[in-house]
Amino acid sequence: MYSPEEAADYLGVHVKTVRGWIRDGRLRASRLAGQRALRIRSSDLQAVLEPLQPGEQA
Repeated sequence: MYSPEEAADYLGVHVKTVRGWIRDGRLRASRLAGQRALRIRSSDLQAVLEPLQPGEQA
């Protein structure tokens, strides 16, 4: 599980981009019980790395 900051580093984007993707539903994230911090599964990061469909924007 990755924090948004770790996910941004892994994906090579700014943490604000990761948070925007989470807000927009492009990247799934969850909160661990009793914590405010978001966590992102590695499988969800891999899904973001899949090629975009024609006409989609990053």
